[in-house]
Amino acid sequence: MARTATRAYGSVLDRGRRKLIIPFLAPGLLLIAVFFMVPAIQTIWISFTDWYGTFRTNGFVGFKNYAGIMGDPLFLQSVRNTFVYFALSLVLLFPVALFLSWALLRVRRGRNFFQFMIFAPAVLSVAVAGVMWKFILNPNFGLVNETLRAIGLESWAQPWLGQPSTAMFGIVVAVIWHGIATWIILLIAGMDRIPGEMREAALVDGASEWKTYIRITMPLLWPVLSTLLVLWLIQAFQAFAFIYVMTNGGPHGSTEVMGTYMYRMAFEGRMFSSGSAMAVVMTLIVLVVSVLGRRLLKSEDIEY
Repeated sequence: MARTATRAYGSVLDRGRRKLIIPFLAPGLLLIAVFFMVPAIQTIWISFTDWYGTFRTNGFVGFKNYAGIMGDPLFLQSVRNTFVYFALSLVLLFPVALFLSWALLRVRRGRNFFQFMIFAPAVLSVAVAGVMWKFILNPNFGLVNETLRAIGLESWAQPWLGQPSTAMFGIVVAVIWHGIATWIILLIAGMDRIPGEMREAALVDGASEWKTYIRITMPLLWPVLSTLLVLWLIQAFQAFAFIYVMTNGGPHGSTEVMGTYMYRMAFEGRMFSSGSAMAVVMTLIVLVVSVLGRRLLKSEDIEY
């Protein structure tokens, strides 16, 4: 009898708690609906119309806008540039981030100084950092070319942002310099979760520091690293600010990514319907590639 009463009381209490969930979730759900769901639905609808930013419109045009952008060589080039941006930044970012996170955990003296040097760029706005790197890479008086000339490597000095072969590389270096601190923090948090006894046991058994890092740290860090890879993929497809500030998509469209081309089409060309179609396509590409990447990078959880 007592058990029955206890269960009845527990079920009533659970129902009361469920009723409290709705008032707490309602404000957040309302904000999501107003600032995310409604604009997303409007973007999808505009992509099926012929709208140029005015109240006058020619109405529903079906998949005409999607067919138009799929036949646009500049849009296809922006898609390729986006993947190039992702691949190049991936190759440069994660090895450096892994090394710096490992080094910060091992350094004894001057750790605060090194942390400050790594994390200081993150406090700058993207616009300020982009303009600063635009001056650093200036072919006439930029710090990079002046340094090369000072050490006798004048033949290496070149217009880094003025030629297609090096413009994307210059942008990626600026992006990594500005945002690498975030990835280092997340990697350090992942490394801190690894028990120190495992590394110490491997060192006692005669394993070198490099083998310990490859055979123990990396496998245990892989769940964190795979998540960061997917997050970087999403961030790479959202690339806009640095490219817009430093090169504005040039030279000759070599740094034009989907974000900048979509902005140019919608807000500079007043072709909002085509820009909306690009936004939908970009969202679908991000979703598909993220799901595939997550499945390919998925590994069995290691308990420790």
